[in-house]
Amino acid sequence: MISEKIKAITPHGELLYKICILTVNTCNIEQYINVTRFSKLCKIGCPNYGKKWSCPPYSPTFNQFTSNYKNISICLLYMELNQFSYIKNDYLKIKAANTILKSRIDKTLRQLKNKDSYYISTGSCRMCKPCKCKLNKPCAHPDIKTYSFEALGVNVSDMLKDLFDFRLLWYSKKHLPQYTSVVAGLLSNEKVNENILIETLKAQK
Repeated sequence: MISEKIKAITPHGELLYKICILTVNTCNIEQYINVTRFSKLCKIGCPNYGKKWSCPPYSPTFNQFTSNYKNISICLLYMELNQFSYIKNDYLKIKAANTILKSRIDKTLRQLKNKDSYYISTGSCRMCKPCKCKLNKPCAHPDIKTYSFEALGVNVSDMLKDLFDFRLLWYSKKHLPQYTSVVAGLLSNEKVNENILIETLKAQK
């Protein structure tokens, strides 16, 4: 595993976040897959269920999506929320931090993706607004559509706990957690140069 603290330059100054990268064989993730459970959770709790082609019930399983790839470099990013004292609303602090983390890692993985690799994003596909699914039309970009770990049926909480010794924290009952985090992954058959991944991430604005 490789990890590093990185500065994010924002209109409000420098903010620190940390990235941890672990490359494993895709078959090592199979133990965290529970498609039925997470499809049900998405149906109950997510407004994107049945409204985006990248979300259940339309998303593939992790095994289906990664069948052509041997390795996955799991990217965990997290940020301490006490850096957002200039934001009064606690929920907006989380939203601001997540925007910083998601935009940077998604741009990074999109730049590193090539004909021999692909990536799992931090959330539902954002290639089209609105998704053509909402208009009862086929996906406009099936070749570059992205999925999240959750949409692929992966128990992210257990995966991060086992592989990174990291615990997800949640905003609940107006209680601000210590940090917020996002997770993404780069799929490949060759060994990924994790240092290049970090340097590409540092260059994001």
